[in-house]
Amino acid sequence: MNKKLAFNNLMSKNFKSNLLKYITIIFFLGSIFIVPIITLSSPDKKISEIENKILTQFPEFSLSSIKSKRFMKNFDNYTSDQFPFRTDFIKLKNMYSYTIGNREFRDIYIGKNGRLMEKFIFNKDIIDKNIFKVSNMSRYLHDNYNIKSKLMIIPTSIAFYEDLLPSWSYNDSQKTTLNYIEENINSNLDKLSFYTPYDVLSKNKDKYIYFNTDHHWTQLGSKIAYDNMYNNLDNELYDDYDKVADNFYGTYYSKVILPKIKGDSIYSYKNYNNFKMTMDFSETFNTLYDESKLNGKNKYQYFLHGDPGFSVIEGNSSKPNEILIFKDSYAHSFIPFLTNDYSRIHVVDPRYYSLDIDDYLNNNKNIKEVLFINNLQTFNSEEIYKKLK
Repeated sequence: MNKKLAFNNLMSKNFKSNLLKYITIIFFLGSIFIVPIITLSSPDKKISEIENKILTQFPEFSLSSIKSKRFMKNFDNYTSDQFPFRTDFIKLKNMYSYTIGNREFRDIYIGKNGRLMEKFIFNKDIIDKNIFKVSNMSRYLHDNYNIKSKLMIIPTSIAFYEDLLPSWSYNDSQKTTLNYIEENINSNLDKLSFYTPYDVLSKNKDKYIYFNTDHHWTQLGSKIAYDNMYNNLDNELYDDYDKVADNFYGTYYSKVILPKIKGDSIYSYKNYNNFKMTMDFSETFNTLYDESKLNGKNKYQYFLHGDPGFSVIEGNSSKPNEILIFKDSYAHSFIPFLTNDYSRIHVVDPRYYSLDIDDYLNNNKNIKEVLFINNLQTFNSEEIYKKLK
């Protein structure tokens, strides 16, 4: 009887062992053959909205691409990007990584209370190039057109919430970097002034001045900066500041993709909405906010109708004073407040649009000011004014 029981136990163990082997083999063969078949037979997706990424399409098949190994390299990228249930696998992978203690995903730290913050490492080379470009342009504008220029640099959220970072995180001081920019501008040029809302934002950091899942500031943050910059005020009133959307998952979330992270809400000052805006010389709107963008993933595009390379906004100032702004997307929630101060606001994103400065200023002689608006992370990582001549 004991021999029979021992034999049954042995057979049971062998069965379980063999079953595990068969499952492993089936899973292995499935990943090699079945997944590529599903990938090839399924319609290709052009973008992954949640990752904010353009997905690789099926590569061109030719003898030259095979010979150069370009086809196989691109095919690997294609199968990775078009992998069935790609987003679900990424979420599962990141959840496991978070569970075992990882708190950094693609340069995004997950701090206490689930706050997402982007690592900041001082890049002297890029910053010096941007300072040089802005300084030269400001000198040219002053000497040839008697135009005043100002550089406005906005810190990102990690500057104010370092106490929430993981203890082992490494991050350079944005305050020190802003001081470096100011010192180099002031020492090299007296025709360009500098402003940063660092101090006033620091005083108001307990308010909802930055999104948690996105790299931008909220419109409350930009209103606080505007009131300080134009009216020398330190506090903000919430009059006419209304919620327009929930469940906003921005650029930080696109790198982290963790289900435990809660989405943001978007608020706006609706009193600064009803102004005429012409975008990219063709589309004309009677509002500065685009409610249709609130139905998509990138809800921040609600401000200024997306990410225009060039636009002109009609303000309500009775004076014929106009301003030319060179900007990144941080300016989108800030610019509406300028409608009280200028009769016309000319807006250029130098990354997407190359403006003939002389031709434009000669045709718009009421422009008396130029404002460069950038967030510090962009000013620190991109030659944003490379195309300016």
